[in-house]
Amino acid sequence: MSLIKWRCARHKFNALYPLSIVFYTNLMLMPCAFADTSITYVEAKTRLIQQSDAIQATEFDLASKQNIQASLAQLGFPTLSINAGYQSYSLQRELNIEPLQQVAGQFVAGSEQVIPSKIALDFKGTNPKASITSVWELYTGGRITAARIAASASVNESKAQQDGIFAQQEKLLATIYFSHLLAKQILMINKDVRDDVKRHLHLAKRFESTGILSKVERLHAQVAFDEANRSLEQAQADFEIAGLTLQRLLRSNEPVKPLTNLFVITKTLAPVSQFLNAGMTKHNQLAVLRAKHKQAEQAKVIEEARWKPTVAAYGSYNLARHDADFNDPLALLDPDWVVGINISYKIFDSTDRRHSVNAANLNVSKVDALRREFEMRLKTYIETSYRSVERARSQYMLLASNIELADETLTLRERLFSEGLGTSLDVIDALLSVAKVKTQQSAAAYDFVLSLVDLLEGSGQLQNFSRYINQADVSLAIEEKTL
Repeated sequence: MSLIKWRCARHKFNALYPLSIVFYTNLMLMPCAFADTSITYVEAKTRLIQQSDAIQATEFDLASKQNIQASLAQLGFPTLSINAGYQSYSLQRELNIEPLQQVAGQFVAGSEQVIPSKIALDFKGTNPKASITSVWELYTGGRITAARIAASASVNESKAQQDGIFAQQEKLLATIYFSHLLAKQILMINKDVRDDVKRHLHLAKRFESTGILSKVERLHAQVAFDEANRSLEQAQADFEIAGLTLQRLLRSNEPVKPLTNLFVITKTLAPVSQFLNAGMTKHNQLAVLRAKHKQAEQAKVIEEARWKPTVAAYGSYNLARHDADFNDPLALLDPDWVVGINISYKIFDSTDRRHSVNAANLNVSKVDALRREFEMRLKTYIETSYRSVERARSQYMLLASNIELADETLTLRERLFSEGLGTSLDVIDALLSVAKVKTQQSAAAYDFVLSLVDLLEGSGQLQNFSRYINQADVSLAIEEKTL
C-alpha cells in the first residue's frame, strides 16, 4: 500500500527546490501510441484503462477462469464416447479333454483309444471393433459439487484481482498526474522568485552606484539571484521529469498537459466509520481472501470425499457385431450390449487421507488468519488516511493567513529598502518567505489529493474519485508564464 508522494512542504525553504521526486522510471521505457496534449483527469483515466497492459492481463486471466468454470458446467452428466478400431489376433493352445476321453471309455469300450486326450486349437482372425460407451457417476462423495463451487470462487477471485489492478492503476495515475501539477506550481513559484530577486538586484546595483547601498548589501542580492537561478533550473528539470513520466504512462507521443487542477475540499468528509464499513465490504483484497477461503473449503470437501465410495452406472453397445465360426470364435466373447453399475471404495490409499484432510483444514485456517490480519491493517490504513486528509485540508486553510502576512511583510520591506531604511537581506528573506508558504500550500493541496486517493482506495471506493474532484471548492489554477 505504499505510495510515492512529494512532501515538499516538509522541507525547509533552502531545500525547497531540489525536490526528492521518485517516479516510476520504468514507465519511461514504454512505447508511445497517442499524440494528444491537453487532457483532463477523467480522460487520462479512460485512456490508461484502454492502454494498460496490466489491466489487459487481468482480462485474460478472468476470461481463462470463466472458461474453466464453463468447462465444469456439465460435470456430473453422463459421458458418452465412441471407440473404433481394427484388430488381428492369433490363438494357439492345446485343449485337455482327457476327462471326456475317460467318460467315453466307460460307455463305449475302446473309444478312449479313438478319442485323443488333447486337441490342438489354432484360431486366427482379423475383425473390426467399434462400440459406444457411456459412464454416469451417480455418487462421488461431493467432489463434483465442490469442483463447481471452487471454479465459481476462482472466477470471483479473478474479478477481485482485476478490481485491485484497476485501483492500482488509478492510484498510479493520480500520483503521477497531480505530481506533474505540483511540479508546475513549484516551477512558477521559482520563476516569480527569480524575477523578483532580479528586480531587487537591479535596484541594489543602482543604489550601490549612488552610494546609498554598501557593496556587501549588493552582494547579498547577487548571491540570492544566483541561488534563485539554480533553484529555477532544478524546478524545471523536475517538471520535465514529471511530464515525461505522465506522457509515458499515457502512451502519448507528445507532452501531456493536465487540465484538472490540484484541488481541496474544505467541507468535512463523511465520518470515518462510513469508510471503515465500506472498506470491510468493498476492498478488493478482502474479496480475494473470501474467494480463497471458499476454494480452501471446497478443497477440504474433495479430500474428505476420498473416504467415501463412488457409484457409477455404465453401458456399452457393440457397433461392429459379426458372427463367429470355428476359425474365429472370438466374436462369441463380444456382447452386443452391456449395462451395469459399479461401486468402488478404496480400502488402502498410497497417500495418507487423514493427513490430507488435516492439511486442507489447516489451509482453511490459514486463509482465515490472513483475512483477520488484513482487516486489522486495512482499518489502520483507512483511519490513517482519513486523518491525513483532514490534516492536509487544515494545513492548506491555515496557510492562507501565512501567505497574507508574508505578502504584507514583503511589501513593507521593499518600501523600506527603496527609502534607504531597510537592508537587502530583509527584502530577500521576505521574498523567500512568500515563496516558502506558497510552496507549502501547494504541497498541502497535493497531500490532500493523495491522502484522499489513499482513503478511497482503502475503502474500496476509488472509482468515485472523479466525483470528489467535482465536489472540490478550491482549485489551484496555474498561471502560464514564460520562463
